[in-house]
Amino acid sequence: MANTIPDTLAENKLEVNYIKPFENIALAFSGGGFRAASFALGVLSYLNKVTFDDNTDGLHGQTLLQQVRYLSSASGGTITTTLYALYNAQGKTFAQFYTKLSAGLNGDDLLRQSLEILADKKHWKKRPQKTRNIINSFALAYDQYLFDGSTLESLLHGASPTAHLQEVCFNATEFYTGQSFRQNIKLVPDAETDERFKYGNEVIYVDSAVAGKIKLGDVLAASSCFPAGFEPIIYPNDYTHQHLNIHDLKNALSLVPQTGDKEEAEFIQHKQFGLMDGGITDNQGLQSMMEADGRRLDKKTSFPYFELMLVNDVGSHYIHPYVLPKISKGYELNLWGVFYITLAILLAALTGVWYGISHHSTSWVIASALFIPVPFIWVSGVLYVRQQLFSVSKASAGMDLKRNFTEQIIHILVSFFSKTSLSLLIHMLNTRAQSVLMLNTSIFLKRIRQLLYDKFYGSTQWNNRGKGNHLYDLSFSNDINRSQGNSQYMTTPSSLNPSTDMQIVAQTAYNMGTTLWFDKKSAEQQHTEACLVACGQFTTCYNLIEYIDRLLDKNTGTPYDDKYENRLLKLKAQMTTDYEHFKTDPFFLYNTSGTGYQIPNFKPIKMIDIPFPKNWKGKKVNN
Repeated sequence: MANTIPDTLAENKLEVNYIKPFENIALAFSGGGFRAASFALGVLSYLNKVTFDDNTDGLHGQTLLQQVRYLSSASGGTITTTLYALYNAQGKTFAQFYTKLSAGLNGDDLLRQSLEILADKKHWKKRPQKTRNIINSFALAYDQYLFDGSTLESLLHGASPTAHLQEVCFNATEFYTGQSFRQNIKLVPDAETDERFKYGNEVIYVDSAVAGKIKLGDVLAASSCFPAGFEPIIYPNDYTHQHLNIHDLKNALSLVPQTGDKEEAEFIQHKQFGLMDGGITDNQGLQSMMEADGRRLDKKTSFPYFELMLVNDVGSHYIHPYVLPKISKGYELNLWGVFYITLAILLAALTGVWYGISHHSTSWVIASALFIPVPFIWVSGVLYVRQQLFSVSKASAGMDLKRNFTEQIIHILVSFFSKTSLSLLIHMLNTRAQSVLMLNTSIFLKRIRQLLYDKFYGSTQWNNRGKGNHLYDLSFSNDINRSQGNSQYMTTPSSLNPSTDMQIVAQTAYNMGTTLWFDKKSAEQQHTEACLVACGQFTTCYNLIEYIDRLLDKNTGTPYDDKYENRLLKLKAQMTTDYEHFKTDPFFLYNTSGTGYQIPNFKPIKMIDIPFPKNWKGKKVNN
């Protein structure tokens, strides 16, 4: 169909046979709440540690982090990437960024600040068109406490001598066509027109000049408002502020028709749409990174193609198997039984009132009268459910059974379900709720992840340039894959086998659930945060060594000039030393950073502080 989003990745057949190792690096950071943000902090901190130490190398003295040109992120990963891009543009040091983000992730401060904003109407006076709800209260908290009111334009850094980023993309999902919505911006001038670069996608996009005025707090909110936890953020209303009005936002929006029907025409004329978590369509931020590399290979931009594309992912392909909920045993009460009970309650209440009046007992009258509303509440509830079942609305969500069933079929279903026991009905609802939750939070996300990974690692376009960096790589949960050589490229050599301490830290990090806050009073969560950062550090070290080994392997073909071999050997030697240090003390870099950057109230972590993961108790381990 002509108006659908073109698959630019499939159209691009260019391949790279020659690279400059560890130059022009692109990083993609997955979603996953504070778990993803903390892991991303660990990744960046290790890249900031490794330096080019070959005196003959033109990059001598620079860090790997300084070679990063592109960032893509979704959901929780966007917490880290937005703040890093802002601080890098402002010429602030990595220590300042690390300290700020550590403070932002430590504890439940952001949660408290967001709920305080939600509860107090004075916080909404400066932005009256912004809907007062949870996602926007988080957006205001981000704006105030993380970004100090900065906008996307604040990321431009033409005059900063230490800035190194060229382009960033903070992924969201638009609810017009259900595609990824790329909240992106070029941070330095581009000599080419790059017509495929849009703030949005091919069918719904915003003029870049207006997009630059959008608050970073709103960008982060749109990227991280995961379903069920938050409501959609609405363009243009929720993006308005003192320097950006709704009129300019609407004029800047382009919507390409897809069907041409009346309902769509009215939607386009209204110029309002919803945005939610970028992880819905691409939780790894990988597709946007591939798209950006495609534009570079096609010479649509003056920016060079990526030499290394590192996918930093706290998700996995593992899922917890579905377990059928047990049916609760008890009296087989059905809906008609409930109706008779409520009728009996009404009669008993009326009798009690009559008794109280006739015997001049106020207590009897009051006590009995309290039960009179119960039957009416029950009837009202039944009528409401019936109205929902038999009505048809334009909403995309809801029951709306008439869209799929005739009224006669609905009557038959209701008739039989009303005779079914409540315990069985509850069991049926419970099993459906759990299966739908499993589909949305596990199967769909992991299936999309698999499809993108297959495309990324299965294409010769990204040969010797792509590498995965996963939270679970060194965990106990990944022992089977690692021991069987089921990694992306080769069997892990024995020298890279993690120590038991590293695996305990990695497993603790992997066991962490998705949340947008840590509990600062919980020692267990404090230690988990430290494990996540440390895991990001030593897992990055592990995967970069594995990547260098792949480049040095002559059997894969040498994709670089021989003059770069010494660079690779020097970097590997440095990383190998670090890896051996991680084996004996997984927290050595985490503790060094915390004390060296003088983070307030920082407490060094020792392995004795980390309990052995409960779900791996009894596992045989080898030091």
